[in-house]
Amino acid sequence: MALKDATSGSPRPSNLPPEGLSFWELFDYFWARGLGNAPHPDGTLIPWTATALELAFDGTPDKRSIENWQSQSNMPSPENIRKLSWAIAGDDEHARRSWYEALIGARLHARRVEQARMKSAPEMHLASLSETIAQSSKPTTNLKWIFGAIAAVGLVGFGWVTWNANVPPAITDMRICDTHYFDAEIKDCTQHVSVFVHGVDEVFLSFDFNGVPDGTPFERWWILNGERVAGRSSFNDDAWPGYTYWRPGVLDVGQYVVRIVVNGEVFTQAFFVQPDGAFSGN
Repeated sequence: MALKDATSGSPRPSNLPPEGLSFWELFDYFWARGLGNAPHPDGTLIPWTATALELAFDGTPDKRSIENWQSQSNMPSPENIRKLSWAIAGDDEHARRSWYEALIGARLHARRVEQARMKSAPEMHLASLSETIAQSSKPTTNLKWIFGAIAAVGLVGFGWVTWNANVPPAITDMRICDTHYFDAEIKDCTQHVSVFVHGVDEVFLSFDFNGVPDGTPFERWWILNGERVAGRSSFNDDAWPGYTYWRPGVLDVGQYVVRIVVNGEVFTQAFFVQPDGAFSGN
């Protein structure tokens, strides 16, 4: 893949990515400096715009997707990060690979931090409240407040443990997508797609095991217009960390349901494949 300048086919300057930056810091670094963009006639680099980058990509991804990256509302997919590395470094293979590895590594780190933050939110709340109590500088005058806070921590902790104990294992956050929205690094659909146009040949399902112990067996079925067309059994282990896919060739037009069965409980997600030319949307 040889991406072109936004205005010409001339060689473009490139630099190696700085070390130790987060994903969005790296993104802002090359964007603001215009690394890989067509230079000004006097030789100075011109910062990127969504329009210029869309042109460098030959329209895929489009301007709207690029604007979502710029506003930090959505991260580029691994495939689009590969395109970004071409846009930044062009034919400089060493710089291109360095940018790809830096961006994909920072992206993976950011996604893992966010997932860990979401999973640890209740524990963080309790830890913060406990730390506030421990740091109280007036133990005698604040004695009533301290006992009240301790009681609050106990109630919240008891409620959290009781809630967890009463919630049965479940499959949550079930999302369907195609390769465009599937993040191959963390095996996750970044966006749920409910309608496809005929021609799609591979679909993914990502989900979360909520309270399902490691090694628990589960089944996944693919159902078309009420009839089971594919399925298999697996275990909750490293081989299938909350995702599956189906690649039957071009999917037939119709209504699909993906069904996951675990511990006798059934969880489903639906999507449609419409005829070519029909309206489709997410």
